[in-house]
Amino acid sequence: MRPPLRTVPSLLRLILVVFVLGSVVRPSHAQSQDQLPPPWNDAVYALAEKIAAALTPSRTFSLEVKDVSSGPVVELTAVTQALAADLTPRGARSVAPADADSQVLVTVSQNVEGYLLVAEVRHGDTVQLATVPVKGSETPASQPGLAPGIQRKIVWQQARPILDFAVGAPDPSHEIWYLLEPDRLVVSELSGGAEMLHEARPISKLYAPRDLRGRVVLTDATHVKVFVGGVQCDGFWNPSFALECRENSGQQWQVGTLSWAIDPSRNYFSGAMTFSSTLEEKFPAFYSAASPPSAITGQRSSRWVVAGLDGRAQLFMGTAGAAATFEGWGSDILTAAPACGAAWQVFVTGAGDWTQADRIQLYEIKDRRAIAVGDPLGFSGPILALWPAEDGKSAHVISRSLATGQYEASIVSATCGN
Repeated sequence: MRPPLRTVPSLLRLILVVFVLGSVVRPSHAQSQDQLPPPWNDAVYALAEKIAAALTPSRTFSLEVKDVSSGPVVELTAVTQALAADLTPRGARSVAPADADSQVLVTVSQNVEGYLLVAEVRHGDTVQLATVPVKGSETPASQPGLAPGIQRKIVWQQARPILDFAVGAPDPSHEIWYLLEPDRLVVSELSGGAEMLHEARPISKLYAPRDLRGRVVLTDATHVKVFVGGVQCDGFWNPSFALECRENSGQQWQVGTLSWAIDPSRNYFSGAMTFSSTLEEKFPAFYSAASPPSAITGQRSSRWVVAGLDGRAQLFMGTAGAAATFEGWGSDILTAAPACGAAWQVFVTGAGDWTQADRIQLYEIKDRRAIAVGDPLGFSGPILALWPAEDGKSAHVISRSLATGQYEASIVSATCGN
């Protein structure tokens, strides 16, 4: 809670204080306090303490507050004013972004317990995250038991760019790693953690957009499909590894059991999804898309969230028009294996560019709402790719550390109880 004002023991001093206060303009902090309900007032105060600690040794900061919830019960202006007022006594000063030592982005989201304030404090290449729940706020949904979370395991690091990767295990003692780079597929065979084989096969691209994307699909441990730059390649062992590439005439990329049509001269999909030889659906052009897993629906789902080219994610529910729009999401989204019994959960990256640190937030899609669950998982740099893993439960993430410059391949999964 905010600390109470000290009482003045002397009547004379009390009269003097009243006179002084009556002769000056009240600061905006007092006005913001009046506008914010007590739970929000307390949450903003607690968040200001965490932001102030992250700002050290910065003295100036820029502040932006955004809403990605279904609609907060308070005015964002009041939150902004209260935060700025609470940071000023701690030695920090709000200035224009061009003049700021640090940038502070505060996001108002929702989780299963209510509203959540998430602060991203950026100072140079360093990014720190701070979260504070708004205790006692009205919750749009309840979910008993443990809260979902996200865990990450970095499995590979290198200086050369990575587009995607896959891992196969022909037997319990061997692993085969397929690492897709912009111009080649690198294959490594490991036994007991020791590398036995390391080969690279070149890939010629018919198209080379600035933001090149690639995909590796594991058919089985010794067979892979590669999609990159208007080309499809088939890799196999017979007995050594061979890679045969050709033009991807239909420009169809395999994603799960579906095919998505990509624009090979760009970095996005045209919107056409092929479910079978006789069934196709058309959405607006998108970077990525997510739908409830068949384990939940029992059949092909008519619900899809697509991350559009305009920075908005749209929910489609079997009708021509969008049923809902979600703001503040990044371009990479992916269905997560349900954690803690939730019906449909989605991994969502942040909305920054490739010069900024990124994060993954888990959302529950309920009716026509997207509700943030758990805390975001922070990355030290931008996330470049997000694809489903071979197990159908976790995700393959490619990111680049702003601190080291290394490209990192990670396995990310939703957990229960973190």
